Amino acid sequence: MKNEVDKQWIAKAQQGDALAFRQIVLHYAKAVNALAYRYTADAQHAEDISQDTFIKAFQAMSRYRSDFKFSTWLLRITTNTSIDHIRKANREMAVSLNTEAQQIDVPEMHQIPAKQHELQDSLGHAMSRLTAVERLAITMKHHQGYSIAETAEKLNINSNACKQTLFRAVQKLRQQLTSEASL
Repeated sequence: MKNEVDKQWIAKAQQGDALAFRQIVLHYAKAVNALAYRYTADAQHAEDISQDTFIKAFQAMSRYRSDFKFSTWLLRITTNTSIDHIRKANREMAVSLNTEAQQIDVPEMHQIPAKQHELQDSLGHAMSRLTAVERLAITMKHHQGYSIAETAEKLNINSNACKQTLFRAVQKLRQQLTSEASL
């Protein structure tokens, strides 16, 4: 994370100061929502996960240890909340996965070169076509830096199944991106 939130806000929030925590929310809202969106490829679910993340973070502020980066701690909560959300949705079979990409509302898009913006759109579209487990595995391994073992543990699958899931997801992404590039 480029800019860590002011340590004073964290200290005040740990003492229960809701206004200080509001500053933290304002500072990290975009990053939390973007990560949740990566896991779900659904803007509404990402918003729900973001709200749950901040509620959990507020409730756990007293347990935050300042020897860790706050952003890492908060994004770990986001990852765990995303995984819980997807597991719940799969169990209840109440959420159908979208097959078309939805864009993240990022005000700084004008700062991203057009070619990179197109690549991000293509990747987002390709990611939305993966299964929930494949999307989780790719995001955890390649975007969050989890190991195969950590990813497998979080997904409740064995390491070999995790490797196969990652391989299959990469193959699908490669195929979709290659076919889009040829258009």
